[in-house]
Amino acid sequence: MSDPATSESADERPEEPYLAAAAVDRWDVLRYQDDHGPVHRVVPAGAGSSVVTTYERRARSRRRLVLAMVPVAAVGLPAAGWLVWGTFGVGVGVLLAAVTATVIVRRHVSEDPDDRTDVPEVVDASASAETARSYGLENETTIADAEAYLASHPAATPDRSPEEALEAAQRQR
Repeated sequence: MSDPATSESADERPEEPYLAAAAVDRWDVLRYQDDHGPVHRVVPAGAGSSVVTTYERRARSRRRLVLAMVPVAAVGLPAAGWLVWGTFGVGVGVLLAAVTATVIVRRHVSEDPDDRTDVPEVVDASASAETARSYGLENETTIADAEAYLASHPAATPDRSPEEALEAAQRQR
C-alpha cells in the first residue's frame, strides 16, 4: 500500500531530470537567437546536445520542404501559364520558375550552418547554477524551482546523475 502523503508529494515534484541536475548543481546553457539578440536558457546537464540535435532535425526538415518546392515551381508555373495564356504563358511560367528556383536555392542551399538562427547553441556545458545565472537566463526560475524543492525536501535528492535521470525519463515516454 502506498502512503497518501508520499503520492501527493510525488505529484508536486519537478520533473526528475531537472531535480537531478539541481541536486548535482549542473546545467547546460543554451543560446537562442531572436529578433532582440541572444536569449539564454538552461536544461539539465547532458540534455543540451539532445536539444540542439532536435532543433537541427527540425531545421533540416524545413529545408527539405522548401527545396521540394523547386520541382513543383519548375513544373507548375509553366503549366499554369500555358492554361491561362497559352504559349506566351509557358514562357512567362518558365521565367517565373527559374527566378523562384534561383531564389530558393540561393537562400537555402548556400546557407552556412553556423549562421542559422533557428538552432540553439550550447554555450556552457555542465555549468554550475551560479555560472549559468551569470548568462542572464530567460528561464532562471527552472533552477530556482528545483533548488527550492530540494531545500524543502532533502530526502528527495536523486541517487543518480542527470544523465541517468534523463535516460530514465526518455525511456518512460
